[in-house]
Amino acid sequence: MGLIGDAFGKLFKTLGNMFGGFFSFLGSLFSKIFTFFADIFQKLFSLLWTVIKWLGNFIKKLFQGLIDILIGFFQVIYAVIDGLLYLLYKIGVLAVKLFQVIFEVAKLIWSLAVGFARTLASLHYSPMGGSGNGYSSMLGRLFSNLGVLQIDVVAYILLFVIWFITAIAAMKLLSSIRVGGD
Repeated sequence: MGLIGDAFGKLFKTLGNMFGGFFSFLGSLFSKIFTFFADIFQKLFSLLWTVIKWLGNFIKKLFQGLIDILIGFFQVIYAVIDGLLYLLYKIGVLAVKLFQVIFEVAKLIWSLAVGFARTLASLHYSPMGGSGNGYSSMLGRLFSNLGVLQIDVVAYILLFVIWFITAIAAMKLLSSIRVGGD
C-alpha cells in the first residue's frame, strides 16, 4: 500500500496543483475582465455625466435672459399691486380720520346750537338758590341788586351779547378750519 498510496498522493498533489493553477488563472482572468468592464463603465458614465452637466449649463445660459426678463416683469407687477394696495389702505385711513373730524365738528356745532338755543330760551333769568353751586346764589344777589338800580335789563342784554359773540366766534373758528384759511 505504500507504493500505491505514494502514487495516489503524488497524483492528487499534481491534480491539486494543476486545478489550483487553473482556478488561479480563471480568477485572475475574470478579475482582469471585470476590471476592464468597470473601467469602461466608469469612463462611460463619467463622460455621460460631463455631457449632462454641459447640457444643463447650455440650457441655463440659453434661458437665463428669458428668466431674468420674466422675473423683472413680475417684480414690477408685484410692486404696482403693492403700491395700489398701500394707496387703498391710506385712502381708508384718510376716510376714517375725515369721518372722525366731521363727526367731532358736528358734535361741536350741535352743542353750540343747543347752547345758543338754551341761551335764547333763558333770556328771562330767575335766579334760584338750590342749584348746588356758588355761582347761582352770587348771580341771584347780583340780579337782585341790579334790579334795585334798574340795570338788570342791561345784564340780560349783556348775557345775551356774550353768548351771541361766543357763538359767532365759534362759527368763524369752525369755518376757518373747514376752509383752511384765516
